[in-house]
Amino acid sequence: MNPMEMIAQIEAQLKEIAAREEANQKEQAIVSQNIKDLEARIQHQYSRQTQLDQEAIDLCTHSERLRFKLSKLNKIVNLAQNFHELAAECQDNQELLSTLYSSLSNKVIAGGQKQVPQELRPKPKNAVINLEEDLNQSFKLSLENIKAQLPNAEKIYQKLVASYLEEYHIYQNQIVDDLDLIWCAVAFIAFGRDSYRQMCRKHHPDLAGSELAMQLINAAWEISQEYLKSTQSVGH
Repeated sequence: MNPMEMIAQIEAQLKEIAAREEANQKEQAIVSQNIKDLEARIQHQYSRQTQLDQEAIDLCTHSERLRFKLSKLNKIVNLAQNFHELAAECQDNQELLSTLYSSLSNKVIAGGQKQVPQELRPKPKNAVINLEEDLNQSFKLSLENIKAQLPNAEKIYQKLVASYLEEYHIYQNQIVDDLDLIWCAVAFIAFGRDSYRQMCRKHHPDLAGSELAMQLINAAWEISQEYLKSTQSVGH
């Protein structure tokens, strides 16, 4: 083979290599673009998965809230039904008492007319029984009433804050009926177990209250009882 033929052959091979290199580069560009597109789609799927996870958590939380609300409403409905049945039963008893007292009202014993005790006299037929109003009228847990009941209430408050500083800090952001933990304890010292029961009825989680409020009330009750025990031991 003469040199000219060899040159032509080599040039042809070089052209073929150049063409294959160009095709290779084009295919590499296509593959690289496909990889980028796939990575973008995967990233989008990851993002969507995160959104779906959060949505599932929100739905579960909302479902639990609705179930809790439904449970409370069912309890309220049952309590209302029981109350109406009890009210009807009491009304029947009131009618019987009215009949009995009317038969006795005309009888006169030695010295004058028989008096029916006030607490046993029948209530008006249209009277409405309001347990919550009766409880609220028993006493009001307020700073004014606490201080009126206990002239040294502020000194007791300062003493209890110093003695129960850790508990005070735990509940420092929690207020129940305008009373913090220590004032609530002082209220129990002033008014006793009835005030504790009233607060429990008012703030129980099953009756539109909360777990945190009940924890504060129970902690305040324990503080009040420890204080009373300490003062009694000192007195003895």
